[in-house]
Amino acid sequence: MRVLVLLFVAMLALAACAPRGVLHLVRGADEGDVRQIFVASNRVLKHDNGVQFSGRRGTRLYFSRLDVSVPPVHRDGRIERPAPEAAPDPARHFVLSGAYAFPTLADFLAGMAKAPGGAEEVFVYVHGYNTNNAEATYRLAQMAHDFDAEVPVVSFSWPSGGDPRGYVYDRDSVIHSRDALEELLVALTRHRKIYLVAHSMGSQLVMETLRQISIARNTAVLRKISGVTLISPDIDPEVFVVQAGRITPFPQPFILMTSTRDSILDLAAWIAGRPRRLGEITTADELGGLPVTVIDLSDFADPGQNGHDTAFAAPRAIEYFRNFHGLK
Repeated sequence: MRVLVLLFVAMLALAACAPRGVLHLVRGADEGDVRQIFVASNRVLKHDNGVQFSGRRGTRLYFSRLDVSVPPVHRDGRIERPAPEAAPDPARHFVLSGAYAFPTLADFLAGMAKAPGGAEEVFVYVHGYNTNNAEATYRLAQMAHDFDAEVPVVSFSWPSGGDPRGYVYDRDSVIHSRDALEELLVALTRHRKIYLVAHSMGSQLVMETLRQISIARNTAVLRKISGVTLISPDIDPEVFVVQAGRITPFPQPFILMTSTRDSILDLAAWIAGRPRRLGEITTADELGGLPVTVIDLSDFADPGQNGHDTAFAAPRAIEYFRNFHGLK
C-alpha cells in the first residue's frame, strides 16, 4: 500500500512539471521514414486547422492525416522528442512533415484508399489513459515504423484529458466515446477488414464498443474484424468475461498482452479496490473458457520500465512481435 501511495503522489508531482507531447510541423521534412497516420477523433478541436485537438469531449468525429517523420537515429521503442523550449530537428526528432484535414468521412475513406496497401485492410489503434492527441499520433507512428506496417494505420483519438490526475475523467470519456468508435468501425468495414489494437484504458473502449455492435446485431461489422490485441488492458477480469460473452461472433485471433510487473495497472487496481486488472493475468484459465490467447510479457521489460508499455516500447518485445499482430 505504501508503495502505491508513493507512486500516486509521484504522478501528481509529475503532472505539474512534465512536458507533454506536442505536434511540431516541419513541412517537407523527409530525413527519415515518413508514416501516414490517419486520425479519427471525437475530441474538441484546439485550433481551426482541423488537425490539433484538446482533451475536451466533442459531439462529432473529425478526420485528418498526419505525416510523421521518424528520424534516422530512431531506436526501437522510443519516441525521440526535442527538449522543452528546444527547436525540433527532423534529423533527430519525431516531427510532422505534413498535416491535412478531411472535410467529410467520405474524403477520409477516399484518402485512406489511396495510401499504400489501403485496399483490403487497415490497422486501428485505440490509445490509453492519460494520453493527448500528439502522444497517440507519435506512438502509432513509432509502432508503424518499428513493426514495418504495410497497411494504412488509423488512430482513434478519444478525449483523454492527458493528465494523470484525470483517471475518472478518462473512464467517463470511454463511455462517451463508444458511439464515435462504432461509427468509425462501421464506416471502415464497408470496404475493408480491420485489425484492432488497444492499449490500457483504450481496451475498455474497444470491448464496450464491440459489445454494443453485437447487441445491435450488426454482425457484418464483427465479421470484418480480422483480429484484436489488447495491450496491458485496464479492465476488471470479471467485467471482461461478461463483455466478451455478449460479442458474437467473437473476433479471432483475440490476444491479451499482459505483465505481472505493470506498476500502472497496480495503481489502477488500487484505485478500483480490486486485487488486479486484466492486464496482470498470466493465463486464460480464469476467463471462463473464452477463446483468447494470453501472452505474458513480464520478462521482456527493460530495467526501469514500468511494464505498462512493454509490447511497443521494449526492444526485445518489438523484435519478438515484429511480424505478429496484424500490421502486415
